[in-house]
Amino acid sequence: MQLPKMPSFSLKGRTALIVGASSGIGTACAVALAEHGAKVTLAARRKDKLEILAHQMEKKEFEVKIIELDINDITKTSDTISKLETFDILVNSAGIAKHSASLDTVFHDFDVVMNTNLRGAYFLTQAVAKKLILARKKGSLINISSQMGLVGGQERAVY
Repeated sequence: MQLPKMPSFSLKGRTALIVGASSGIGTACAVALAEHGAKVTLAARRKDKLEILAHQMEKKEFEVKIIELDINDITKTSDTISKLETFDILVNSAGIAKHSASLDTVFHDFDVVMNTNLRGAYFLTQAVAKKLILARKKGSLINISSQMGLVGGQERAVY
């Protein structure tokens, strides 16, 4: 039996946009992609946290840029993406949770969660995909969701 050959994990020459990069999974994805050679653009609402992360990554000689981005604002997000380079990789790990029982959920909390976790994710991905198509490039579009979508949890009805 001949074992399959694994493809190269080198991302040299590739560009990656990591949304939700200011913490958690987004930070980990940004570092992992940079460690494999990708030029990374860190994006999130909290620019101060992005600046700290970028500084730490630059110390390791990673190529890093930052942009302040709130995917709740779909028009601004689309405009921002249209002005940036075409990314080979999108990792969207932006997400928000509002904790309440289903009978206590208010409209505002529902809208905030859905606008980030669903609507914003969809249109962010669309904006990046449009640029890839125009550039006739292949790419990887990754949206990260929570395991809570499968198992649920108390006071996480909206999430």
